Amino acid sequence: MTVSAWVRRRRLERCRQDLRDPAQQDRPVAAIGARWGFLSAAHFSRAFRDAYGVSPGESRRHDVEVGRETPW
Repeated sequence: MTVSAWVRRRRLERCRQDLRDPAQQDRPVAAIGARWGFLSAAHFSRAFRDAYGVSPGESRRHDVEVGRETPW
């Protein structure tokens, strides 16, 4: 794994944690991505979907509906 791939993976993991955080439910998905360096909402969404198989919004909705972590 390259350094840049490792950094991207870590940034996506932090985004995923923030999307799950009930304290951040009012924060827009794009703002969470931007917080971790994804300045384009479209780029963030593509990178997240590539990594986890669902969009950031779908992941957040699933976690809220089920009340637990997503399996992806």
